[in-house]
Amino acid sequence: MSQPAIIEAFLELQDPRRRAGQRHTLPLCLALFTLAIAAGNKGFLAIGDWILATTKN
Repeated sequence: MSQPAIIEAFLELQDPRRRAGQRHTLPLCLALFTLAIAAGNKGFLAIGDWILATTKN
């Protein structure tokens, strides 16, 4: 299965985070942040709430 285009758009970026602090890939994080902001969320708490609500299975 191929990755969504929004994740592919961020694949070329280098991840500045230390390896020990990485739970999720940088492209996935950036894609989720971008989608949350595009959905009208402003601020860390609103973005975090949107991501939690959107990704619950």
